[in-house]
Amino acid sequence: MTQEPAEGASSLKGGGGSREYMSEFARGRIDLNCESCGFNMRRNGDFGTEADGAYTERYCAICYAGGAFRHTASTVDEFLALSIEEFAVARKSGSGKLRLTMKKELPRLARWKK
Repeated sequence: MTQEPAEGASSLKGGGGSREYMSEFARGRIDLNCESCGFNMRRNGDFGTEADGAYTERYCAICYAGGAFRHTASTVDEFLALSIEEFAVARKSGSGKLRLTMKKELPRLARWKK
């Protein structure tokens, strides 16, 4: 005889969280990274938006909103100067180490490739 899990309990198959929690994840287990900053986008709120309000899979909400880049920078150095503190808060990281990491990684991303 098997028992059904209590309401709100997680699955016995190891699936974990509730449907409400999982509904926050826009694309399931697909990992998408922002082509401007490299941020891993998983939840709906992580994705930037186009002018019509639709989510874009290319850029995160920190970099892109309403169909335009939020930080109007033309180089990686300008971008970091304008945005590093915001990224440090979002990623719960110190800005110094994050700046060094991003300065190394950003030139590989689509927005910054020349």
